[in-house]
Amino acid sequence: MTKKAGNSLFLLVLFYFLMMSVFSAQAQEFPTRNRAAQYYLGTEDELLIPINIWGFVQKPGQYMVPNNTDLISLMSFAGGPTNGANTSGIQIVRSDPRYGNRVWKVNVKKYLETADDKLVPLLKPGDTVIVKGTAFNKVKSFFSFLTSFAIFAQMLYWIVIVQDRI
Repeated sequence: MTKKAGNSLFLLVLFYFLMMSVFSAQAQEFPTRNRAAQYYLGTEDELLIPINIWGFVQKPGQYMVPNNTDLISLMSFAGGPTNGANTSGIQIVRSDPRYGNRVWKVNVKKYLETADDKLVPLLKPGDTVIVKGTAFNKVKSFFSFLTSFAIFAQMLYWIVIVQDRI
């Protein structure tokens, strides 16, 4: 194998792993489970519920919050939204065996402008809050990927094409 072919093969393998890392957002399937307890006692006999918060917040994850916690309080526990957060379309996903699965969109931006408490729902055990990014953030991510791809293409050009001329 020539040095040129070896370099080309190395770059193709590198490119493959780069692409796999970018596009590896595969959904994992988790078995359904019966939840025995959805309420927990805190340190001062305070009733706590588990809530998940994902996306564009400072500290995403699962939080054990007091019962009757609202969306604004949960976002505060998570450190607040990041710069790229779309606060006008926050989703709350609730799985309730009695009423079925539901997804709500909440406009926190409107709440912050009007202070209308009716716009901020109370959270239930097992709720998942999803804070998505803005359209600008998606465009920014696309151009970041495009930049990485262009750098790789330039490296490949220099190794394969320019190396022949030397």
